[in-house]
Amino acid sequence: MGNSSEKIDMIRILPLSKGCQNALRAAIYFSTKPAGTVVSRAEASRRTKIPTLFLAKILQTLTRAGVLRSHLGAHRGYSLARPAEEVSLFDVVQAYDGPVDDSVCVLDGSKRCPGDLTCALHSYWVETQKGVVAKLASISVADAAKILYRRRGENGKGKR
Repeated sequence: MGNSSEKIDMIRILPLSKGCQNALRAAIYFSTKPAGTVVSRAEASRRTKIPTLFLAKILQTLTRAGVLRSHLGAHRGYSLARPAEEVSLFDVVQAYDGPVDDSVCVLDGSKRCPGDLTCALHSYWVETQKGVVAKLASISVADAAKILYRRRGENGKGKR
């Protein structure tokens, strides 16, 4: 990766948008809370360092997808909709960025490889993408939290 335009093109190929990266951070944060714990949007924003308005969109998206549960009333906020061990990183990625599309051309992300007339790298890209999906599907947000907090030297109980 010599110049910055090559770096930008490579980032575009990766399947995770900035919003999706933040959605993962949010889901991982919620996984550190005991099951059923309701966390306010303001508290989640403060703990994850995701701006409140941006986090609001993320939380709505994850709630619509069934990753989070929204709570109304005096204790308004959000919690994981399922046990953290049952929510995979891929669940969050798919909830935020949508389904994986293997028809996008690896050489020109704005175009589609038309049927049998795929580019020279298409089959390699599809196999790589399948591997990434399988890996993300095999890691729960609870597992990711353990890895993340261990790496940061924290206890993984949401103390940040």
